[in-house]
Amino acid sequence: MKKNCSKCGKRIKGVYEFCPYCGNIIENREEDWGMLGKNDLVNKNNEIKLPFGFNTIFNSLMNSLNKEMAELNKTSAIQDQDKRKTGLVKNGISINISSSGNAPPKVSVSYFGDEKAKKSKKVKEAEPRLFSDIKTKKFLSLSKEEPKTSLRRLSKKIVYEIELTGVSSIEDVSIVKLENSIEIRAIAKDKAYFKIIPINLPLIDYDFLDEKLILELKA
Repeated sequence: MKKNCSKCGKRIKGVYEFCPYCGNIIENREEDWGMLGKNDLVNKNNEIKLPFGFNTIFNSLMNSLNKEMAELNKTSAIQDQDKRKTGLVKNGISINISSSGNAPPKVSVSYFGDEKAKKSKKVKEAEPRLFSDIKTKKFLSLSKEEPKTSLRRLSKKIVYEIELTGVSSIEDVSIVKLENSIEIRAIAKDKAYFKIIPINLPLIDYDFLDEKLILELKA
C-alpha cells in the first residue's frame, strides 16, 4: 500500500500509523479501531475526540448537572442564613444520573442526612431548697418516716405528689437534686419525712399545697 503523507507530501510505502518522515498520523487506515472506532485518537491539537453521539450526551449531561448544582448552591446559601433559626444540619448531597432509551440523561441532586441539630436548649431547673443548720439538727433528732407518693404522667412532664402530713410550710421542706435521684426531707411537729426518688430528670418546678409537695419534672 502506497500513499502520500498529508502533511509533508512524501511517498509512504507499507502500512504505518505515523509518517516515518514527519510523524503525522496516517489517515484512512483500514484496520480494526476497537469499540470506540477511529475517533478514539488524539488529534493534532492533542484533544480527545469522543465517538459520534458522545458529545451530545455529554453536553446534555453537563448542562443538567450545572443547573442542578446552581440550584443546590442557591439553596445552601439560603439555608446557611437560616441555620440558626431552623437548626438543620446537612451531612452531604446525593447525585443521581439516569437515562432511558435515546432520551438525554437526567441528573437529580438531593441532600441526605438532614436532621435537627443536636444543640438542645438546656432546661432551666428549679432552685434546690436546703435546710439551715438548725433545721438539719432538728431533722436528725426526729424519727423518720417515708411519705406516700403518687405519680402522674402528662404529655411533657411528670408530676410527683408527696404527702407530708403535719408539715406546715415549704420552709420545712428540703429538696436536693442528686446525680441520679431527688432527695426529699421534711420536718413535722413530732416526726420527719425522708424520701429518695430514683429518677434522673430535670426538676423544673415545685409547690407546697395542703400538706402535699408537688414536683414537676421534664419528661
